[in-house]
Amino acid sequence: AHCSLLFAILFATNTAMPPSIAQQRGFAYAPIPFAILSFLSSTYVIYYLLIKEQQKLERLYHRLILAMNFALLPLTFTYIWSTFAVPDGTPDYVGAVGSIATCTAQGFIFQMLSITVPTYYGSLSLQAYLGIKNEFQEEKYRWIEIPIHIFAWCVPAAVAS
Repeated sequence: AHCSLLFAILFATNTAMPPSIAQQRGFAYAPIPFAILSFLSSTYVIYYLLIKEQQKLERLYHRLILAMNFALLPLTFTYIWSTFAVPDGTPDYVGAVGSIATCTAQGFIFQMLSITVPTYYGSLSLQAYLGIKNEFQEEKYRWIEIPIHIFAWCVPAAVAS
């Protein structure tokens, strides 16, 4: 599961001695401020596209950006709560107050959305290619949107299950 993945990778490189309390705190809490910034940024993009500039959603590019940011919200939240989802009593892990259920749920969400977000990011390249190929006449390549959304959510859900 994601909640102890970083710790496992770092600890596996030095099996002779567990990380110090200061290192454990760094592993546990360092990602949180950056995750909060990402969460706020995604929230703003969603607000901007849904409230302030709705006309931009007429373009496939902006709809893909919106969908990617909807996937980013819970993904960044897994980074914010990751330390707290680790089962209480996990050795050498500061801030572990969760349970196996919280760790499993958070791990599923993290794994799924860690595939969904890059899928949408990659779809922007596909959209750009199709736009250039079709002289930016979106009606000629708009059909690709539904398969992108299906792939971006269904394949990661199957992999994470």
